[in-house]
Amino acid sequence: MVLAKIIDRVGDSNPQIFRELKERLTVRNLGIALGAALVIQVFVLMYFNSQLPVPDLTPGLDKSARQIYSRYCEMVPNGYQAYGSYCRLNGDGEFIINWQTWWSDLFIAMSWLLPLGLILGSVYTLVADLVQEEKRGTLNFIRLSPQSARTIFIGKILGVPSLVYLATIATLPLHIVAGYTAGANTLLLASWYVTIACFWFLMSSAAVLYVLLGGIQAIVTVLVVAYPVCLPILAINAFASATINRDTWLVKPTELSWFGLPIFNNAMLFYAFGTGCCLVASFGVWQALERRYLNPTATAISKSQSYFTNLCIQIWIAGFVVPLVPQSYYSKEGTIVAWAIIDFLVLLVSIPMLLPGKQALLDWSRYRRERAAHKSRPFWQRELFKDLMFKDSSPALLAIAMNIGITMLLWLPIGMTAFKTSSTGIRFIAGTCLAASLILIYATIAHLGLFLKQKKRNVWIVAIVVTTMILPIVGAFVLSPFHNPSGFAAILLLFSPLAPVGILQLAGGSILATFAAQLAIFAGLTRQLQRKLQISGQSQTKELLAHS
Repeated sequence: MVLAKIIDRVGDSNPQIFRELKERLTVRNLGIALGAALVIQVFVLMYFNSQLPVPDLTPGLDKSARQIYSRYCEMVPNGYQAYGSYCRLNGDGEFIINWQTWWSDLFIAMSWLLPLGLILGSVYTLVADLVQEEKRGTLNFIRLSPQSARTIFIGKILGVPSLVYLATIATLPLHIVAGYTAGANTLLLASWYVTIACFWFLMSSAAVLYVLLGGIQAIVTVLVVAYPVCLPILAINAFASATINRDTWLVKPTELSWFGLPIFNNAMLFYAFGTGCCLVASFGVWQALERRYLNPTATAISKSQSYFTNLCIQIWIAGFVVPLVPQSYYSKEGTIVAWAIIDFLVLLVSIPMLLPGKQALLDWSRYRRERAAHKSRPFWQRELFKDLMFKDSSPALLAIAMNIGITMLLWLPIGMTAFKTSSTGIRFIAGTCLAASLILIYATIAHLGLFLKQKKRNVWIVAIVVTTMILPIVGAFVLSPFHNPSGFAAILLLFSPLAPVGILQLAGGSILATFAAQLAIFAGLTRQLQRKLQISGQSQTKELLAHS
């Protein structure tokens, strides 16, 4: 009765939550969720209890024979460096246990199980539920309701994984007790929970957007995101562990910062920074989510939004990169290149986010007017240029090129000032230009893929682009399997995301020739795309005239 009243009260504020909770919160499901949470905690406690050293109380056994090594003992040196230390014994011949370390390890173990179960369980249930809604057509029916996209999907996020949330809540008492016993204070625990909650909300929102963009196969999705999800959790738990155990790396000075803010030397600053990043990213995801919900055929983000989003991402990356420029430590160049690779992946993701649908592209090609009458206007006032810059149904090549230009405003000055020698800086700039041309080539191939006649066109587009990225790498390492690629193998790498490796092995003339070849390929693909648009627009116009 009490549970039914709570569900009814929640349903008054959000009918979608009422629908999801009423379907899932049955007595049987509640018992399974709570039982699973209890079993997991029992197994964790049993495992850590088995790690405690147990003295051998065999009568007549010398006490020195019982002295073993254990992480959870108070240690005493044994006099032999090769064998480390022994567990300290009390007067009764029993081991003295270091309970603070034991509880600390238990706390960190629970700090892994709790967020992984929460996030991966939420992603799986949300994707599986929404995919079924799409197959049954009920999601389109919900679109006809007066409820806003925000109300519906907040209801989905809070209701669909409700049993996962119940199991997570059931594990909180052990996690809190372990944290306090290990030495964590209330501020640290509260910051940890807030950061994990924001990360969970971001991943849940992204799961909903993934389905609206055409995603399927919940179990495959979970397997794909499992590793990326572990990386933020690893960082969050590392700061919690270091604070509890007073690890020295947390207080040692480091060259890493974000615009000078020492987020890597203070757990509270790191948690605040992570929370802010998750909230900003969640805001962007929800903009795309609402846009896609209202128009299932629209691009994930508009071209105008892409410029602002890319600028925000570049500012975020610049916060880590700019402080490295005046530094002189040996790994600086490698760190900057690593951030450049992340930036390359970000621009690569912008291709499917901006790629228009085939019908939208054909409609734009058919209805756009001739620009000959506007030749007297300045270039930036021509309607064709405005379409390519801001109209979402037009080809996205110019918009992607604009995002590349925004990115290069950051990376070209870094390449000229950060590297020790001018030749290295020039090679870095060359690598940036090669990466830009590669992204434009991949984007043009994706546009041409829209004209394929296969049913699962999006799958084919992804397969073709990925193959275009991987084939040069495979060819390069087939030609040079036992050493660094050189000669023609290095040239092949310049046509792949591993272009920086090839640049280090080639002379300037070869790099320049490769860049010219990439521009020629891009020009040829662009011409082919233009021809496809003209033919498709003409054929559809003739078809419409024939039926009129």
